[in-house]
Amino acid sequence: MARVLFVQDFLYESFGPQLLAAAAAGNGHECDLIILACEGRRALARTLRRLRPDVVAFSISSFGYDWSLEAARAAKEETGALRVFGGPHPTFAPEFARRPEVDVACRGEGEGAFLELLDALDRGADIAAIPNLTVKGPDGATRVNPVRPLVGDLDTIPFPDRRLHFKYAALRELPYKRFLVGRGCPYGCTYCFNKAAREMYRKLGRYVRHRSPANVVAEILDVHRRWGIGTVGFVDDTFTTDKRWVLEFLDLYRREVAIPFTCLVRANELDEEVAEALGAAGCRYASFGVEVGNERIRNTILGRRMSDEQIRTAASLLHQNNVKFLTYNMFGVPGETLEDGVRTVRLNAEIGTDLVGSSVFQPLIGTESFEYCRREGFLDEEYTVEDFDRITTTSPLRNMPDLRRLERLHKIAFLGVHFPRAIPLVARLARLPLGPLYTVLFKLSLVLRFKVRFNLSLGDVIRLGLRSGGRFG
Repeated sequence: MARVLFVQDFLYESFGPQLLAAAAAGNGHECDLIILACEGRRALARTLRRLRPDVVAFSISSFGYDWSLEAARAAKEETGALRVFGGPHPTFAPEFARRPEVDVACRGEGEGAFLELLDALDRGADIAAIPNLTVKGPDGATRVNPVRPLVGDLDTIPFPDRRLHFKYAALRELPYKRFLVGRGCPYGCTYCFNKAAREMYRKLGRYVRHRSPANVVAEILDVHRRWGIGTVGFVDDTFTTDKRWVLEFLDLYRREVAIPFTCLVRANELDEEVAEALGAAGCRYASFGVEVGNERIRNTILGRRMSDEQIRTAASLLHQNNVKFLTYNMFGVPGETLEDGVRTVRLNAEIGTDLVGSSVFQPLIGTESFEYCRREGFLDEEYTVEDFDRITTTSPLRNMPDLRRLERLHKIAFLGVHFPRAIPLVARLARLPLGPLYTVLFKLSLVLRFKVRFNLSLGDVIRLGLRSGGRFG
C-alpha cells in the first residue's frame, strides 16, 4: 500500500486529486490532501512528518506554481518522498520536467498512469517505463514515455473522491458543487491547449467523450445526499457540444434532479431546442465566450470560428428562455486597439449580458497563440516558461501601442456593459493611469459576479475570494 499526499495552494475543489484518489483507493492505496491557504506553509512540514507519504503530488497550471516548487523541496527534505507533478503545465511545457524539484511528470489523463505508479512503488518495481510519465533517473536525465490510449468509457472511472476537499468546512458547506460530464473539446481556439492535446492523442481514441446521463445524475444525487447542493456547476468547457446527449441529459436532469445549475456553452451551439431545454431544466446561468468585439481578431487571431450574429442569436435565445448568461472577454489580444476593446464592451452591452467576465490575454506556452506572438514580435525572444509565474494580471506582450489602456479597460469594462451610456466615459477613463482605483473597482465586480452567479452569501464570496484565488467557479 502506497501513501499519497496531494498538496494544493488555494481553497477550491480540484478534480485532479479527487479522480486520482478515487482510482488509487480501488487498489488499497491511501490518499490525503492539504490546502496551504487554509493550514499555512508551516503546516506542510508537520503533515509530512505525520503521514510519511511515499508520494507527494501536485496538479498545476501555467500560472502561480512557485508555491509547488517550494513545497516539493520541503517534501524531499522532510521525507524523501517521490515528487509527482501533473496537470496542464507539465503536459504542455515539457522542459518543466527537468526542474530539480520534479521527480516524475505526468502528461495527459493520469488515472491509469498514477495507479500503475503506486502499484509499482508498492511492489518495489521499476517505474521508468510507465506510459504517460516522464521519469527522472539518478543521473538527472529524463525518460519521456509515450501516452497510453484515452479512456473510452468514462462511466468506468470512479466518482471523484470529494472527501479530500470536503474535510474543509468552507468547501463542504458551500452550496455550489462542481461536476464534469465529459472530457475533450472539439474546437481549436489558438489560445487553448485542446488542439495540442488532440494531436498528442491522435490515433489513441476518441478525444471528445461524455459520461452517460444516468452516470452523471447518479453522482449528483450521491453528492446531494451526502453533503447537500444548492447550485450544480457543470464546468466542462463545452457542455452543449453534443446536441443529442445534452437534450437527453437535460430531460433526465429535469425529472430526477431539478436543482438550479450553471454551465458553459458556445454561442454557435445554441439553437431554439437546446436553449428551451436549458431553461426548462433550471439553468441559472449559462456562460459563453465573446472574447473580442472585433470579429476578424476573434476568428483569425483567436480561432474562435464565431460570428457576431451567432453571438447575438445565442443571447436572444437565452433571454427568451429566461436563462441569464455571463460572457467571457479578453483584452490585450495581439493587434488589438483601444477602439477594438471598446467594441467588445459595446457588443456585450448590446446583447444584454447579465454578468461580464474579463481577463488580460496571456499566450500560454504550447499553444498556437504563443508561437504566433513569438513569430510576429509580440513577445521577447527571452520570454520563457519561468516567466509565466510572474505574469497574470498584466500582459507580457510588446509592440502594442494601446496595451496599457486595454489593461485598464479590462478592469472597468463592466461599467460600460451595465451602463451603456457610460461607454464613452469608460473609454476616456482607460486612457488615465488610475491603476489602484481600477483594481478596487475590478475586485468589487468580481465579488458581485461570484455572489450572483453561484447564489452565494456575501460571507462565502469573501472567504473563498481570499483563499481560492477566484478558482472555485
